[in-house]
Amino acid sequence: MYGRTHTPETRAKMSDSQKLVDRSGANHPMYGRTGANHPMYGKVAANAMTINVNSPDGKLIQSFSSQIAAANWLGVSNVTVFNYIKSGKVWNHQYIFRKS
Repeated sequence: MYGRTHTPETRAKMSDSQKLVDRSGANHPMYGRTGANHPMYGKVAANAMTINVNSPDGKLIQSFSSQIAAANWLGVSNVTVFNYIKSGKVWNHQYIFRKS
């Protein structure tokens, strides 16, 4: 719409149409689906790769199912993990990241 806004009448119609749909509590599609009942429970993203964190002498320290999991464990951004995987350099004089 490039800078245009909806008219007040159109906004009122959109608001009224949303009031007809009750998606709270037991009417919500995901109501009660937590843990093992959640549709994504136990699934790993299709583009996730296993990340091995090794010491500089080559000893395996930890293995992760994704770059994000490795980054969360280290307390850094996933971009940092990605860059060190790509470069092969030692991070913080402690860890080498390798994908498998």
